[in-house]
Amino acid sequence: MNLPNKLTFLRLILAVPFIYFLQFSDIGGFTYRIIAFMIFVIASLTDFFDGYLARKHNLITDFGKIMDPLADKVLVISALVIFVDLGYIPSWMSIVVIAREFLISGIRMLAAAKGEVIPAGKLGKYKTTSQMIVILIMMLFGRNIYNFYMMLIPVVLTLWSGWEYTSKAKHYFLNSK
Repeated sequence: MNLPNKLTFLRLILAVPFIYFLQFSDIGGFTYRIIAFMIFVIASLTDFFDGYLARKHNLITDFGKIMDPLADKVLVISALVIFVDLGYIPSWMSIVVIAREFLISGIRMLAAAKGEVIPAGKLGKYKTTSQMIVILIMMLFGRNIYNFYMMLIPVVLTLWSGWEYTSKAKHYFLNSK
């Protein structure tokens, strides 16, 4: 396993303590939110570096193409579900994001069944970046009225990138057997 893939795997492992500290941040207070914040920052940095190193040193693998976005999804979806539980955002916002992720994962599985790998596009990367930034801000400031408005940005990008992705991949639906 090359270094970029190890970083992706590390991001998946970091999800466990991240979930713990974020979930119990109402009990542990600001300290737990800061610990969750720091874990999320480290995990986000692994996302940047695994892609950078893979491209720079031509270490792009099918494992990385599939597991990198999956690791992102685990972190983001975990945070959003916990934010709903803590009352930071309404449930429909996390449902939109989660539904899009399932749809795109389904398309990726159809492509994989045909021996193809579909890497994340630029709009999908912007969506992920906006989600990570908003999650970090929410972890710092906790429950407040602005969370809803901040979360609208990643929700719109989620819908837009989902539409773009499915439009480009419609042949998987039309020609699947």
